[in-house]
Amino acid sequence: MSAPTISSDSTQSVEAKRRESNLALLSDEDIILDVLSNHKPSSNPLVRLTWVVFGSIFVVFAAIGLLLPGWPTTSWLVAAAFCYGRSSQRLFRWLLANRLFGSVLLRYYRNGQALPAHSKLIICGIIAVVSTASIWYITRLGDPGFGQATVAIAAIVGIWWVGWRVPTAN
Repeated sequence: MSAPTISSDSTQSVEAKRRESNLALLSDEDIILDVLSNHKPSSNPLVRLTWVVFGSIFVVFAAIGLLLPGWPTTSWLVAAAFCYGRSSQRLFRWLLANRLFGSVLLRYYRNGQALPAHSKLIICGIIAVVSTASIWYITRLGDPGFGQATVAIAAIVGIWWVGWRVPTAN
């Protein structure tokens, strides 16, 4: 009789819960050090510059979210953190320790990299609206259907990923 095998999804889930409980006990500085150790910048200077530009744009969008009710902040900060994590340890540390944004990002990492339900809903809505507009525009240009199908598939995958694969924060 063989031992039952554990699926990779359940193993990942157990690992994520263990990591989340460990992060809940750490100080902010310890979380920053842990996060920084898991993100290594690219060695290509052009790629790093591209990530810095995109990360900075996302930081501006996050700042708009601080002022404009309903505009997501955490989602843009996660995107900025992703970009800065691939471009510059210094910028990534600045973002994590920032007086305005640091607490939001640290809460995100402390919750096991989960997004609030309202952020997930807004992200899925933005994907749907932009994809619908793109499909409409591509149709007006006379595409025989390949472009529309590609956009629709990308939108479905994006909504599925955000909706069901990204954990939801409590």
